[in-house]
Amino acid sequence: MQRTDIKEIFKNYKGFIGQTIKVSGWVRTARSSKDFGFIEVNDGTFFKSLQVVFDNGLDNFAEIEKIAIGSGLEVEGELIESPAQGQAFELKASKIDIVGVSSEDYPLQKKRHSFEFLR
Repeated sequence: MQRTDIKEIFKNYKGFIGQTIKVSGWVRTARSSKDFGFIEVNDGTFFKSLQVVFDNGLDNFAEIEKIAIGSGLEVEGELIESPAQGQAFELKASKIDIVGVSSEDYPLQKKRHSFEFLR
């Protein structure tokens, strides 16, 4: 299966709805609960990230739910219309391969940042 750029998905998502696609990129954010989780993946082709939804049906669920920000992934799944407000679509993962693992102490973990201006 050929990789699809996230930019192309955002430009024509209706053409991809219901199709199985593959994307590769880096983890921007990740959160999970007992049975499912969400990962924001960005491949550098577009400003916005693609939301990936995964569940405990994946063989490597335990590994994926602990993935560090900055890690490289290859994700296959079906692009579906999102049931949540705020986004039109998401990728329901059927397979997630870890291409490269980022260090746990990678300095850009998700947190609130502030800027202080000097006068």
